[in-house]
Amino acid sequence: MKAEVYDYFFNEWLKVKDEYAIKRGIRSFSAYICYVLVQLMEEEKKSDKKTKSR
Repeated sequence: MKAEVYDYFFNEWLKVKDEYAIKRGIRSFSAYICYVLVQLMEEEKKSDKKTKSR
């Protein structure tokens, strides 16, 4: 992974760290990355279903 990508996501994690720990139980950077990836995959699935139904 490029340093720029890592730095971007780590900085985003620092912004939401306390909120995510309380609301979602996410207490580590790796858990945050997994959560973000799952969210992106779910969004992609939804958009795929919309384009296929047209």
